[in-house]
Amino acid sequence: MISVEAALVLISFVIVAVALALLVVNVGLFATQAGKQTIQQGISGSSTPLFVDGNILIRGGNSGMPGIDAMMIPLGTTGVRYVPMSQNLTQISLQVGNRTAYVDVYRGINNTLNPLDTQFDTLVSTVGNNTGATLFVGNSNGDNALDSNEKGYLILHFATADQPSESEPVQIAIKTDIGIPLSINLVIPTQTTRGWQTLNG
Repeated sequence: MISVEAALVLISFVIVAVALALLVVNVGLFATQAGKQTIQQGISGSSTPLFVDGNILIRGGNSGMPGIDAMMIPLGTTGVRYVPMSQNLTQISLQVGNRTAYVDVYRGINNTLNPLDTQFDTLVSTVGNNTGATLFVGNSNGDNALDSNEKGYLILHFATADQPSESEPVQIAIKTDIGIPLSINLVIPTQTTRGWQTLNG
């Protein structure tokens, strides 16, 4: 027969073994969760959370020169609940042909005007006379982010010396603090007309 002391020692070994087994399982679950989060961050970091959500519009001829002086790029989000778009977290680089390049023309979000009931000419006038870009958000909740249920209208204004001419390439890169930049490469069409028109292609 087993003595009481031996039974107590055996029970204590079983309790210690169970505790160690639970510790190993818990560490394994934690490592699995951490690995899953790392993979999800890697996937989201290898894609852009922004996309062009509709037709790009250009405004031609307002300065009396061939080419354009303003552009509207509709933006949406994908794969995320929101994209922070404050001026200190977003950078928009701009290159016009081989003659004009800016590291950052972004001036932030304008929450005072609703782009859904405001003419684009009015939105452009708020950007100023220099080359710059401002984001206006439709259905905005008033924060400095573009949410998945909102639509952004990025308005670019080109100063006279920076205005893209007909047949000139324009490269725009929108970099946020998550994911890779959204790159937009386009060519200004020939025979642009005065006023707003859809950029085809």
